[in-house]
Amino acid sequence: MSQFHSAREAKEFLVAQIVDEAQRENIVLSEPERKMLYFSESGWTLPDISTTAGEFDGAYDYRDYEKKMAALFRRAAKHARKKSAQDFDVLWQAIRCLRREDHYLNIIIKQARVRPRGDVLKLWGTGVGIVVIFIAWIMLSIKYGIEPDRYLPSRGAMTLYLWATLFVLAILYSYLRIFLGAKRVDDFIFGIVERLLRFRSKTQ
Repeated sequence: MSQFHSAREAKEFLVAQIVDEAQRENIVLSEPERKMLYFSESGWTLPDISTTAGEFDGAYDYRDYEKKMAALFRRAAKHARKKSAQDFDVLWQAIRCLRREDHYLNIIIKQARVRPRGDVLKLWGTGVGIVVIFIAWIMLSIKYGIEPDRYLPSRGAMTLYLWATLFVLAILYSYLRIFLGAKRVDDFIFGIVERLLRFRSKTQ
């Protein structure tokens, strides 16, 4: 059962996590930066949020701000998870409670890409299960002479192997982005492609 009875309680708790993380890292948050975490057009917010939003519009970039706050929240969630499973579960109770209403903080939390306990394991299990089933189908189709053209958009066993390889690579790519970070993985892949293109241009 959730310990949060309203979106206001959940929001105050989540904002406190971001502010506390900033203090742990000696990052100074200005008053507009802190207050904008409470912004909402329809839900509970601060009495002077309209004035704060006006000041914020003229002095800050929303993309940079959201990136900064999302990073702080991601590290705050990591800190809660290391502290105890219970603290991390309470954090997720607040996230789910806040999601019931329209709040700016939901956008920031979504960008942080924080996953509940067990979610990553479920993804791994689902992905591995699909890959195992797909490979088993290929082996059975070869062993018993099943014509793959009748069931899959391919023209033979080699095409099936190609599809399986691409499928595994796609899953591996998705998991690497989750665990290592999207930017880091994409930069690495783009770097490899760039080197291959340079090598090809030199050999031509």
